Amino acid sequence: MPYNVLIADDEPMIRYGLVSCIDWEQEGLRLLGEAANGAAALRKLQEEPADILITDIKMPLMDGLELVRHAKALNPRVQAILVSSYNDFDYAREAVKLGVVVDYLLKPTMEPEDLLAIVRICKAKLDEEAERRRDEERAAEVEQGSRLRRLEGELRGLLAGHRTTPGWMPEWMKGPLVASIWRHVPQAGEAEGAIDHLLTLETATARLSQLLPRSVALIIGEQAFLALLPDRESDGFPAIEGAQRRLQQENGLLFTVGVSPVFHHWRTLPEACRWAQAASEESFFGGEGRCYAGKIAPAQPPEPAVPLDDWHGPFHAQREQFSRACADADETAGRVALAAVCAIWQAREYTRQEVLAQAQSLLTILWSRGHKVKSEQMMLQILERLQHIRSIRTLQELTARVEREYDRHWTQDSVELLSGGDSGSAHMIQLALAYIQEHYRRELSLQKVADHVHMSKNYFSEQFKRRTGLNYIDFVIRLRVHYAKQLLTDTSLRIHDIGLMSGFNSPKHFLKLFKREVGCTPAEYRGQAAGRAETAADERLQGGSKGETGND
Repeated sequence: MPYNVLIADDEPMIRYGLVSCIDWEQEGLRLLGEAANGAAALRKLQEEPADILITDIKMPLMDGLELVRHAKALNPRVQAILVSSYNDFDYAREAVKLGVVVDYLLKPTMEPEDLLAIVRICKAKLDEEAERRRDEERAAEVEQGSRLRRLEGELRGLLAGHRTTPGWMPEWMKGPLVASIWRHVPQAGEAEGAIDHLLTLETATARLSQLLPRSVALIIGEQAFLALLPDRESDGFPAIEGAQRRLQQENGLLFTVGVSPVFHHWRTLPEACRWAQAASEESFFGGEGRCYAGKIAPAQPPEPAVPLDDWHGPFHAQREQFSRACADADETAGRVALAAVCAIWQAREYTRQEVLAQAQSLLTILWSRGHKVKSEQMMLQILERLQHIRSIRTLQELTARVEREYDRHWTQDSVELLSGGDSGSAHMIQLALAYIQEHYRRELSLQKVADHVHMSKNYFSEQFKRRTGLNYIDFVIRLRVHYAKQLLTDTSLRIHDIGLMSGFNSPKHFLKLFKREVGCTPAEYRGQAAGRAETAADERLQGGSKGETGND
């Protein structure tokens, strides 16, 4: 961008000569204009500050030295050149000594090349000053980036449960805040790999820092990030809505956002994130790609299943009907029960987590009825398929999936897993499988399951083994180990916590049984999983590089 030049002199011929003796554009300069006195020149400077000021010392209304002082007040980096007569020589020389001006020219001896030389010196000083400012800005950006990264690490520690105090935080973090969880909604045609998800989140967080400069954003999962920003005048939620809208319109990135209520101390961030996460889960019923305002709520255990004693609500009766219909091979009765369950879900009588657990319950009943492989292999397949149900984003998608699985079940040529006996006994084992699948991460004894399906402990154990090919204890252990493997792969939780969350009552018991079932320790399994993910990412990047090379 060219520097601006203003010329002020009360003698028209001198002024004309100063204006016309240099090709300003060729020198990379822009002539703002000229003025016949100091007051007129100041008015022009107030409209648009100059970078180089060429002025006579003696002028009507305001002399050149006073004009220079005003010009420096408007633009401290302005470079001034004085034009003087012999009578003003001492003033001009003193001004140069004091650093007020760059240099001076005597009117009687002034030549165009003299003016050009001084103008170029001024331009060089401006370039040097601009480069210095850029270096300072770059250094400040690097320092600010380092401080933000340290802050992000400290906030991650806070979210992980560590007692930490940030060494630095921006001033806005010391006032009212809101936390928001941004979950990416993939669109048709978007790449689905882990690296693609990460690049999407990095693009989104970088853009968000531009849209909301007073914010901190950290990626907290494969498809989600956390953004923390101030809320001084209830402006947090509207600001987030605006940023979410612009990300979609300008960058083609769609996010579902859950926003916490306002909180007043950064230490409340873990709770605020939980409130924001709960708000984002409203999209399960309300639809994706929107912003949802949260509310303060008591802490809940992670991924709560249907409570152990809550088996007498509206879902319970329909689940009984569904299981009985599957055991009796009554497709019509099963479809009626399924439609009733879907209506209960639409009525929002249960939370998202409860609805997902109920869907897993129905699918366990359905999938355990038909198989084409050995029982143990079938159970492992069911576990894998049930895990995918947890990733379903909306009730509409879930309902369609369950209905599709039900239709497929009655059209495929399947062998009944729970065959070999009366349908009543098969029905009870189906109910038991569903019950175990929903509650295996809690204390769940054989007696409790037997009581649930109204069988004696010994008879239930015998029927379970005969109809599934697995004894009860081994089945529950494998469910718990399978869940632990998922957590080891997908989260950074401590191994001790993963064991407890998977249903093992002691770390020693968890380590022993995990190694027995998997052949390695949980830590070794996590390392192997990370290595596989890194290898897959490298292969993907190498494949992308080859594709780019081929297009050159």
